[in-house]
Amino acid sequence: MGVSSSRFDWEGSLDPSQFIEKIDRQLARRKVELSNLLIMVTEQNPDPNRLSCVARSAVVLTYAHWEGFVKQGSAAYVSFINDANVRVADLKFPFQAAYVSSAFKRAVSSTKARYLGELLQEIDARRLEIFSVSPDKCIDAESNLSSTVFRDIVHGIGLEHLPLYETRSAFIDQRLVRARNQVAHGELVGFDSVDVKDRIVGARLLIGAYATQLKQAATENYYLKT
Repeated sequence: MGVSSSRFDWEGSLDPSQFIEKIDRQLARRKVELSNLLIMVTEQNPDPNRLSCVARSAVVLTYAHWEGFVKQGSAAYVSFINDANVRVADLKFPFQAAYVSSAFKRAVSSTKARYLGELLQEIDARRLEIFSVSPDKCIDAESNLSSTVFRDIVHGIGLEHLPLYETRSAFIDQRLVRARNQVAHGELVGFDSVDVKDRIVGARLLIGAYATQLKQAATENYYLKT
């Protein structure tokens, strides 16, 4: 399933400061909703049945903000690079690979030197072109944003998989993805307010760190080959 940059409220060409503004606006909207969920699940003396419903809903929405920001923020970053008018050869290799991937697909069934030679010639020519691809060429937007899928997305847009992400892998897989699936698939699992608070705070930490990484990458030209 592809990721459309238009779902990130992307309009026209942006410079780094405008990109940062877009990221901050998207992040703020998500943090506001997560904060509201936090208030709802930590209210004093709640009705147990109401708390159960709110807690289960909060688990699903917390995961939704995790997946939504990562996928849409990553797509926006690729669109930002599209607007930078950079030659393919000047970009990091994940972007170069995304740009010439169609040539590999055409040649994959043949090992003849002639076809492989034509492939290399085409790749050399295409690397001199200006980069522009659909974000889903760089982002493998699978159904659930597990820690493995997240790592692949980060690497797919030429960024470092930060130590924070590594240490939070189990949190992503168990407390975000697995819990969301349990509720979404109809299991009658319950969550208390402390448990849900931990998930919300953890998700805010992760998307905040990723937002910072994306903004830094845009302003410091991390997409360029060094």
